Amino acid sequence: MKHPKRDEMVVMATCQQTKRTFGITAQKQGKDFVFTWAFKLNADSAKREGFEKNKVKGNIFMSEDYPGCPHCGAMSWFQCGKCGRFVCMTYEQEEVRCPECGNQGKVVTADKFDLSGGDL
Repeated sequence: MKHPKRDEMVVMATCQQTKRTFGITAQKQGKDFVFTWAFKLNADSAKREGFEKNKVKGNIFMSEDYPGCPHCGAMSWFQCGKCGRFVCMTYEQEEVRCPECGNQGKVVTADKFDLSGGDL
């Protein structure tokens, strides 16, 4: 596992297809965050590291090197409107379902997010 630098944190996420946990490295750049990396992550390890408590607030961008979900390869993401969980998705998806709480709905684009990556 790649440990984050001082201006980075790891945000918890779940693969929509496999329901497996993964981490996303979010690098702070001014008031914005850039998602730079995604990697497989055991939920127990993530809890021990305290990753589920990390929050990203503000504008979020993906770096050109962002590899996508490490489980299914999806290159985009959404935040569940019910539980707040961060979940991978494909660009073409118009409807999504959260693997954590079962909430489903249409995709809505937003400029700002508050991603806790865990239970709220």
